[in-house]
Amino acid sequence: ASMTVGGSILSAELASKGHVVFHPSGGTHHGRSDRASGFCYFNDPVFAILTFLKGGREKVMYIDFDAHHGDGVEDAFLGDDRVTTLSIHEAERWPFTGTRSRPEEGIFNFAVPAHLNDTEFERLLEEIVLPLIDGLGPDALVLCCGADCLAGDPLSKMELSNVALWDAVERLIDRGLPTVILGGGGYNPWTVTRYWAGMWGRICGREFPERLPVAATEYLRAMECDLIDEEDVEEAWLTTIADQPRPGPVRPEIDALIASVHKVDARTKETHELA
Repeated sequence: ASMTVGGSILSAELASKGHVVFHPSGGTHHGRSDRASGFCYFNDPVFAILTFLKGGREKVMYIDFDAHHGDGVEDAFLGDDRVTTLSIHEAERWPFTGTRSRPEEGIFNFAVPAHLNDTEFERLLEEIVLPLIDGLGPDALVLCCGADCLAGDPLSKMELSNVALWDAVERLIDRGLPTVILGGGGYNPWTVTRYWAGMWGRICGREFPERLPVAATEYLRAMECDLIDEEDVEEAWLTTIADQPRPGPVRPEIDALIASVHKVDARTKETHELA
């Protein structure tokens, strides 16, 4: 746990020097200053953010795509106007927080319905995440890219493809800000391994084969997981690195989340005009 924290501190230091840094064992976003919580002993994203602030960054934005709400990071920076937190997570999922946004406090929460698809995630990125970054103007980003939002994870009902998440992270990197990318949760060893290996590859500009080398397939085939029955292991998890896209309809719940942000923007603009 202490090495994970040290990795996030080092990641922020390196990012401040112009690197994009991927720290896959980071992302323990539930840890509290006085106790462990949710498999998280310490809260390494908090240390990454503090390192940016200590290094002179004035406005850090934390973006969390993990299936579980990033409650520990949100609570760590309550009342600190230098830090904005944004979490897209599954509704009615532990820790059962993050049910509403508090823009006046720099807190944006989007609890999405089960079975979130790639099309819906793309809409949230386009209509919420990217406009907020552009509007708020942070000078550093910390991303938590949990793998439990992927289809096939036993502890969530989100159904994203790893390709959708890689695309999102690339678009955030393209903002040209010092960026730390952390891992997060993930309870399907096959989807976690492919997602994080592919994240590294996409950041480095690597080309992916249509099928994995034999050695990689053998490595994946040898894995076991108490949470997933052997007959439920999909062949694609053993032979490919990139998922097939998982498009779908955009449901009214997603439109409502987007509309809620637009209403806040409209109220803020009206207040400024009156002033």
